Amino acid sequence: MSFAWLPCVVLCLAGGQDNKLEIGNVRSTYGHLGALRPVGTGTLPGDTVHFTFEIKNLKLDDSGKARYSIAIEIRDEQGKLIYEQKPYNSIAQNFLGGSSLPCSANVNVPLDAQPGAVDWKVTIVDRTTKQTASIAGKGKVLPADFGIVDVGLFADAETRVPNSAIGVVGDSVFMHFSAVGFARDKDKKQPDLRVSMRILDEQGKPTMAKPITSKIDSDVPADARWLPMQFGLTLNRAGHFTIELTAEDRITGKTSRFSYGIRVLPLE
Repeated sequence: MSFAWLPCVVLCLAGGQDNKLEIGNVRSTYGHLGALRPVGTGTLPGDTVHFTFEIKNLKLDDSGKARYSIAIEIRDEQGKLIYEQKPYNSIAQNFLGGSSLPCSANVNVPLDAQPGAVDWKVTIVDRTTKQTASIAGKGKVLPADFGIVDVGLFADAETRVPNSAIGVVGDSVFMHFSAVGFARDKDKKQPDLRVSMRILDEQGKPTMAKPITSKIDSDVPADARWLPMQFGLTLNRAGHFTIELTAEDRITGKTSRFSYGIRVLPLE
């Protein structure tokens, strides 16, 4: 299991510096700043869990910088430590004012991860005031199976630039996802997957007469256990929409469905 912190670049720090150090507004998402994950659904092996939270009331120095550290622990249901990040030192610069620092991170669940409950804990230390704040929670790794994982929006086809679940009219984004747990044909040794994407408006009506479809049934390396895919789309009008992804394994007959909510704002 691996854990990665994303850089906190656009920061909101200042004001209320004599207040107690706090962590709040914890959210688990699909992709960086993406749609919220439903609580208690569990995670398939091969998936990446993203989450964000806010650190409030870090002490600023005269140049507007805050110095803090982040430590993480993840334990299995027997209490065994399965991942640990020792305190990692960071420096944040005040740009926009306010009293909170948004932070984002992600956890990669290995394809061979054992199913079961996990406990996680994040500890923040203000390296100037020595104040400490912690948050803790529970998660669940599901048994390995066929499914859609690693869902997120990106601004580029190469998936180098993550996109939040909020865009503006005129944006072009890529709905990235992957399939895991698929079977292979006994003779050709290839999977046989059919995937589709449809989009629903606020009334639940499809925005297109037919879903956009694709298939994967050739040229898949023999050792591939994780198949990345994507659909491109242009955000041509404002509103709330739901992207529905469907993947079918035609060898086993298994189907996986996934919904991802987005909001498109008018360009001002």
